[in-house]
Amino acid sequence: MEILVAGGGIAGLAFALALHARGIRCRVFEGVREMRELGVGITLLPHAMRELTALGLEERLRNVAIENEESVFFNRHGQLI
Repeated sequence: MEILVAGGGIAGLAFALALHARGIRCRVFEGVREMRELGVGITLLPHAMRELTALGLEERLRNVAIENEESVFFNRHGQLI
């Protein structure tokens, strides 16, 4: 059996790593020709960090991460939710 993964973003690659760790073959398909940094931040919530830690990536992430002190959400009118 081989799993096809659509998308080589953080979720697709994490899924492929998890499959690989379990001995399941997979192929990742990505639409862009070249993978590169976009210069944007990614907020990793606790449930995402749990999965990435299980893949052995916690230390590497913490070496390059900036912990945010606060997250706030606004509606489309700019009002705090």
